[in-house]
Amino acid sequence: MEPAERHARNVAAEVCKGMNMDSKLHDHKHSHDDHSHVRTTAQSHAHSHDHSHPHDRAEDVSTSRRDFLRVLMGGALSGASILELAYHRAAWARAAAPADNAKLFDLQKAADGVYFAHARPQTVINCNAAVFVRSKDVVVVDAHSKPSAAASLIAQIRREVTKKPVRYVINTHFHWDHTQGNHAYRQTGEKVDFIATAATKQLMSDFGMARMKASLDAVPKQIDAMQERAGRSSSAAEKAFCSEQIKQLRAYQADLKDYSLEMPTVTFEKSYLLRDPAFDLHLDFHGHAHTAGDVFVYCPQQRALATGDASHGWLPFIADGFPKKWPGTIDEVARADFKYVLGGHGPLQVDRTVMVNQRNYIEELTGKVEEGRKAGLAVAEMQKRFTVASLRSMQSNGYEAFLTRIQAAGHPQFGDPPPLQDGVNTNIDDIFKTIDRT
Repeated sequence: MEPAERHARNVAAEVCKGMNMDSKLHDHKHSHDDHSHVRTTAQSHAHSHDHSHPHDRAEDVSTSRRDFLRVLMGGALSGASILELAYHRAAWARAAAPADNAKLFDLQKAADGVYFAHARPQTVINCNAAVFVRSKDVVVVDAHSKPSAAASLIAQIRREVTKKPVRYVINTHFHWDHTQGNHAYRQTGEKVDFIATAATKQLMSDFGMARMKASLDAVPKQIDAMQERAGRSSSAAEKAFCSEQIKQLRAYQADLKDYSLEMPTVTFEKSYLLRDPAFDLHLDFHGHAHTAGDVFVYCPQQRALATGDASHGWLPFIADGFPKKWPGTIDEVARADFKYVLGGHGPLQVDRTVMVNQRNYIEELTGKVEEGRKAGLAVAEMQKRFTVASLRSMQSNGYEAFLTRIQAAGHPQFGDPPPLQDGVNTNIDDIFKTIDRT
């Protein structure tokens, strides 16, 4: 997540304390196809291989549909008929959907079997999702900020793309706008596994509930601010805008009232392969970037790459990141042959221009902050000197204009959006705090 996550910085500062994930990496590549079972792989392997192989041990990580529904309904479905089970599942689907049936995503076809779920602006933002339709099932990359958003996308996929069930959900990293919707996939009653790096699972365990609580704790003040703004305004349109934001904030509170963290059921250190007759999906950790555990999902047959927040169409969020390592990680990723970049925020990219622009921006700004720190400059002074206009990366390929347009379109606005320099100033502060992180 980007701007909406900044209120949790007191938690974010502890993310990498005592952590050095580099020492945990292995070159072992896991694979799974439709003819093998899934097992959890949180335990480290003492050996390494350069080739892929099917898992040699199975662990059923999902309950049956009937057992799951019995647990969900507190035992009330014991002995229920198939018709009754269907009724209760339909009731859950209605309850999980947004109250006003608002369409939260625009589903765009990138390539055969590859879809981009572009999140529409929301007060509490949702990430985008990549949707891969395989021969018998669906793989979804990232799960948004709340279960109702994920439930909305599940329903939209069934309406607009395919009736096939979602079999895997991949969490590209631990941030709450990418993981808090996991629970909705479990509640469908279908067999589903959640895949992430071991580092991401650990970060979710350490900070998932704290980040969720921080996001909820911020809501009352946000509601108060909107109510005060509406009270001061003489504009009917602005009052309506404030009312809609308040409605969405209260819906977020209700959505997470009884929230439980749905953890990854399948983890890996370096690589994991999902095989299918339709196409393969390569899940790879290429190095530290946006977080300590970013996953890139690559489909070589369709030349598509899902990047999470390690590369996307907004300014980067760096508070949990590794600004010195990040550009090199993108360089490693860029060796692959891909055309479509399905990022965690912003629009679908059909070339590498934005990826390169963001990579160069992080490298340039990190270099300037490092020089400024060596010269003894305070952060406030750097924020005065390192302006959007002064950054070469911002002026390259129209990156400044692109960001200004896309970030304004990606957030609910009434009136002028905040200047791009505000985001750059936040990046400067974050880089100053994280520049020695390895």
